[in-house]
Amino acid sequence: MSYFIIILLAICSHISGAQESKQICPLKGSQFPAPSGLGSENLFRNATGKIEQSIRASLTAAPYNETTFSIGMFSTMDDELLYEFHHTDPTVATSEIGTNEVDADSIYRIASITKILTVYQWLIADGDRKFNSPISDFIPQLLQYENGQDDYPAPRWDEITVNDLAMFLAGIDGLNDVAIPGYVTSSLPAMAAAVLPNNPANGINVPESDDPVCGYFTPNVTYVPCSREAYIEKIANLASSFEPSYTPSYSNANFAILGLALENILGAPIQDIFNKTVAKPLGLRSTTIGNPLQITNDSVIPGGGMTASGWDNALGPLNSAAGAFSTTNDLAAIGRSILNSTLMTQAITRRWFSTTTFVDTIDQAVGRGWEIFRVRINGHSIDIFTKSGNWGVYNSVLFLIPAYNFGFSILSASSAAGGALVNDLPNTIVNTLLPSLETITKQQANANFAGRYTSDTTNSSITVTTDGSIGLRVTEYVASGVDLLGSVFALFGADVEFRLMPNQLYSGGTRVGFSAVYQPPTTIPPEDEFYWPCESWLDVDDFTYASVPLGLMAFDVNADGNATSVRLVALRETLLRK
Repeated sequence: MSYFIIILLAICSHISGAQESKQICPLKGSQFPAPSGLGSENLFRNATGKIEQSIRASLTAAPYNETTFSIGMFSTMDDELLYEFHHTDPTVATSEIGTNEVDADSIYRIASITKILTVYQWLIADGDRKFNSPISDFIPQLLQYENGQDDYPAPRWDEITVNDLAMFLAGIDGLNDVAIPGYVTSSLPAMAAAVLPNNPANGINVPESDDPVCGYFTPNVTYVPCSREAYIEKIANLASSFEPSYTPSYSNANFAILGLALENILGAPIQDIFNKTVAKPLGLRSTTIGNPLQITNDSVIPGGGMTASGWDNALGPLNSAAGAFSTTNDLAAIGRSILNSTLMTQAITRRWFSTTTFVDTIDQAVGRGWEIFRVRINGHSIDIFTKSGNWGVYNSVLFLIPAYNFGFSILSASSAAGGALVNDLPNTIVNTLLPSLETITKQQANANFAGRYTSDTTNSSITVTTDGSIGLRVTEYVASGVDLLGSVFALFGADVEFRLMPNQLYSGGTRVGFSAVYQPPTTIPPEDEFYWPCESWLDVDDFTYASVPLGLMAFDVNADGNATSVRLVALRETLLRK
């Protein structure tokens, strides 16, 4: 990873360790194997205790006291929630329908978290091999309608790919998507009653055939959904904001189109696809793509107002963008399955957990449905994959942190505070948890892998430890009496440091693979020196023996995760842990 990024991130108000005058430039990715047994770790319990203390101290004031919300933390190593907290505000406590006290099975509208579910079921059902194909291959009707009117540029559907849509790079925006009642934005429903007659005297001369017919809010905040056919016809001529693949721009339309395409590919409605690919395999109890069939004692409806809250808004094709309902427990199951590659291959998961483009700030990026944030801790970066959502009174967010196989969700409903709590609380959670997760991860790596490994038959040995920097540090590497650190790797400098980071090359749980980063610690350059100060990624596997990198090592571990031996793969030799 370039030091250009490290330098810029250092000035951001993110988590960071003490800055040293020299440090190792890490590779992008996990620096240690993900931790296990977080729920039994005192550091984790202390961190969640601090978070809860902060939340309880805030419950006497807005926005906390006027928001119903649920928090759930989870990891791939635990079937149950690691931590949960729930608060019920008076509008839900006194509601005449639905629940009066929320818990991990309470059903919230999760709005745009649906976008992640749409990408997820596509990846499960059909993989990602079609992602570079034009979307018109799967919705040919987009090409049937008149495209590119004289007064505005319409999308070039034969150039917009599935990837462009999933990555917010299609160049089509419009949170209103297909129609604007009264020619005012549909996000201001109170203004929708001020109808401006369509005539040249008012500066409006829109053909009657282009008048809005669906996809907007009425003055009483009722959403008018489109039929599938009407949506495709109108979206085909939605004006472009940018050329595809130029700049990320948020869009519900992108994911509505993806949902329609997936229905065409598989020949089934999106809810049936979701049930088959995600809900049934994971045993989800309450997650739907679209409105639940009935109100239950788990439904969260502030004030009992199904229309006023946005609960009963039926979205039609927009269900694939913002129509889902779910619970804390169900989102934890979904998050675990994504992190664990339960329903798709690890290769597809890794491609999904990748940055596809940056926004203008270098610590915020976009992925296939993801809103990605990067924070600094202990000399390396942590990528946090999130998706937020809001519809009506409902605001929510899902966080996944692959480096720790950890995630959490916040689901909320508030008629008075909107999304203020969901905008505030993630900072408290991440700023409190990440240092603890990092420390736990390093401590477990030290307990599981640190030590001296030797051979009873050859003069070969390595010594592994951890220190204040990245990864496992190898302080001794002797092969048949030859000091490799002092000879081969010293070509990088007498003060070269040899460090191991997980390479994810082994599965099955009995062997953990690492690849080496070797370089002398470098001085952090001034902020205006951005060009090539960090070259670690250029020097991976510079030294090989019989076609295998000398830095490739695989540790054999027991059922508790403790290493019993290490395989020096290049040397075809196994050393035992002493």
